[in-house]
Amino acid sequence: MNQRQIRIVAIVLAAILVLGVLAAVAAPLLAQPATPASLRAPAGTTVEPWSQVSGTDGREYIADQQGRALQFRGMNVKTEHPAADASDELLADAEARGFNLLRLSVYWDEMEPTDDAWDEAYFAEIQTVLDRAEAHGIWVVLTMHQDNFNTRFGGKGMPDWVTDDEGLPFVPQDVWFLNALQPALMEAWENLYERPEFRAAQIDAWEEIVTRFHTSPAVIGYDLLNEPFGKIREGEDLVAAIERFETTQLTPMYQRLTNAIRAIEPDQWVFVEAPNQASLGIRTWLGELSGGNIAFFPHLYDSTIETATYTPGGEVAYDPKFFDTYAGVIDVYPDAHHVPVLFGEWGVAHPEAKGMDQFVADALELMEDHGSGWTMFNGCRGTGYCPFDADGNDRPGIGQIVQPYAQATAGAPTSFHWDAAAKTLTVVFTDGAATGSTDLVVPSGTVYPDGWVVETSDADGTWSSTAAEGLDPNVEVISVTTAATGQPHAICLKPAGAPAGCAVPVAEVPGSTTTTTTVPGTGDAPAAVPVSGQAGYTG
Repeated sequence: MNQRQIRIVAIVLAAILVLGVLAAVAAPLLAQPATPASLRAPAGTTVEPWSQVSGTDGREYIADQQGRALQFRGMNVKTEHPAADASDELLADAEARGFNLLRLSVYWDEMEPTDDAWDEAYFAEIQTVLDRAEAHGIWVVLTMHQDNFNTRFGGKGMPDWVTDDEGLPFVPQDVWFLNALQPALMEAWENLYERPEFRAAQIDAWEEIVTRFHTSPAVIGYDLLNEPFGKIREGEDLVAAIERFETTQLTPMYQRLTNAIRAIEPDQWVFVEAPNQASLGIRTWLGELSGGNIAFFPHLYDSTIETATYTPGGEVAYDPKFFDTYAGVIDVYPDAHHVPVLFGEWGVAHPEAKGMDQFVADALELMEDHGSGWTMFNGCRGTGYCPFDADGNDRPGIGQIVQPYAQATAGAPTSFHWDAAAKTLTVVFTDGAATGSTDLVVPSGTVYPDGWVVETSDADGTWSSTAAEGLDPNVEVISVTTAATGQPHAICLKPAGAPAGCAVPVAEVPGSTTTTTTVPGTGDAPAAVPVSGQAGYTG
């Protein structure tokens, strides 16, 4: 037998075993991930080993070698032509906003258009993007992308040779994502999950990606499948179908792929998505995944806004109740399995429409409260979902995504809050095992053209700060070092001239004081000071 035939036999045997352990798939707790051995960060800096740290609010965070909790800001690039669309110009746009993460689409039908025939030119384009990202201080999540499975369904992603719809009907819908409910497309999903030869081919595809790219310093991890779906079987409604295929098909698929990746790369992160049902107020039933360094990567789209966007003549309108519904279900998986949450996609196609500026503001606040980062859809210059106009400027309504954030927190995070009106970032954390400084990424040229002030709740003489230029002159990195006091710490970043004061937002913290360091405007900025251990910026 050849290697794929051997793997098919192994998968059939494994499937028999899976039937006996499905109850464990929904186990409430995820074992603590193993400590990774090594991984390099962009721009020649070092953050190995990757690990995980818990916040005092119950959230989990990706951590660097010093045990600091990391946060991420960035964008997607969904494209069939990575080298052209994830251009050096676009990544420079991202860097100038202080972004540190790129979610890059990888299409299976592009890299393996026929069985076991790899497109070397396509892989070369991906490597070009990874090299660019490293130079711009940006980490990359490689995402196995699909929309409506295959081109025969008006979508893209899966090759023809793993697309078997068994001749069932497909009627194109006016709203493209409703194509997912067509019998032919649902049957294609069913066969991808169930046919041993398709399972083996999917494993092969991920092994090829990881083997080729896991040594790239820019790669932080792998998103196993964009917006998966399944089949609604006879007698099921949508909710029952989602519960069944997430539990019995999607979770086992994710485990197979994670096992394959871990055999090659034990440390980089594996990102997993549920179908995009949270936007409908439906929880996920994804189960526990073993292998360590697993992160949840949900999408955030208002289904009413998206339906209007894709309906000819549709009127885009925003109802704030959407976020109440979404918030009610999005924490189910991380609460059960204790994994970090980053929002893999979110955005709006008509930021100029009434209410969209508020939608963006509310989305940012929700993600701030429920996760540790995001990648906006879609990184580009132009119109539609693009955050930048044709000249590379922030588009109205969307420009508020450019804001300071704590890229690395030297302690157990309690809260992060950006007050856009006051232009004030407040970071609260407690002492922990982390060492080094808390590093704030500040697009100061955009947010603080007249300078900024950094304050803490700690006593004078117990903390210090340094500022260094980021890779882009528009961006600074402020490193704040606090002494272990046994008390919560607050760090406040605000415009120069703002009223003094920085306090932990609790009823009372005995002995809390406020001290201040003021920095002039960017035109009078002091010389850069190197920041040791800074992940993603050289200073």
